[in-house]
Amino acid sequence: MNYVGVDIGGKNIKMGIVDDFGKILSSMTYKTQQERGYDALLLEIISNIGKLCEQAGIYTDDISGIGIGVPGICNSRAGLVMSCSTLKWKGVDLAHDVTNLTGKPCKVCNDANCAALGEQRFGSGRNYKNLVFITLGTGIGSGIVIDGKLFEGLGCAGAEAGHMGISVDGEICDCGNRGCWETFASSKAFIKQTKEAVQKNPDSILAEVCKDGISGKSAFIAAKRGDKVAKKLIDKYIDYVTYGIIGLTNILHPQAFIIGGGIANEGALLTIPIKKKLNEYIDNNGFYPYVDVVSAKLGDSAGFMGAAALVM
Repeated sequence: MNYVGVDIGGKNIKMGIVDDFGKILSSMTYKTQQERGYDALLLEIISNIGKLCEQAGIYTDDISGIGIGVPGICNSRAGLVMSCSTLKWKGVDLAHDVTNLTGKPCKVCNDANCAALGEQRFGSGRNYKNLVFITLGTGIGSGIVIDGKLFEGLGCAGAEAGHMGISVDGEICDCGNRGCWETFASSKAFIKQTKEAVQKNPDSILAEVCKDGISGKSAFIAAKRGDKVAKKLIDKYIDYVTYGIIGLTNILHPQAFIIGGGIANEGALLTIPIKKKLNEYIDNNGFYPYVDVVSAKLGDSAGFMGAAALVM
């Protein structure tokens, strides 16, 4: 059977048709332009489902269901978007509206949860029934899969690992609270840490790499050229990432952590030291078994593939 997955982001909407085996039959990406309002976005999604079917060489009758990931708090059981500040949606009955317009069953869920389900079903997590997906982006997104099913918490408002408090004296987070994990370990935080390192070490290779702009890749580029400043910076950042993962391990002890986001493109340079530090902690404290740490596999497709999996 075939399913439509939709991943709504603040900048882009990614959509695709996925079969039971995770094969992408067709896909597209286009600008969100949220200023157009809810009705315009909804009607465009419905129209593009038809275009995707045409690209895939199938009929709309061949679609068995539609899943949608939204960057906000969703009541997935009711199909409601409770709050989405990015899109300025509040109390939107999205699943009901999509079903009314298409005649297809529809499920709605938080976008990070969808990505977690996508990786567990079709990506790096397919060999694990219990995992935590972490995406290191502007913030830290997360999704928890237990026994092959998403864990969402009371009112589907849980699994927000990025807002775990790890320091009572930390910086104020965008959420309004202080010392959240993402203020230390997001790519936004890492870029800020890189800027500070450049200011303190203006003659370093890192400073040379950053002269035309700073990104999450800058320190890794400099470290590969032998820069000690960059190496120290990366080691500290990995400590921040691992510290949060250790906290999650103490609570959940999953089989694996799947690391996504732009920084995750560094692959083993990131995952191997995190895995080493994590399992040294587990060993020292006598908590067995060990936990795997791997890079996400599906990239930008994880969100809409996981959204499609919601209705499988």
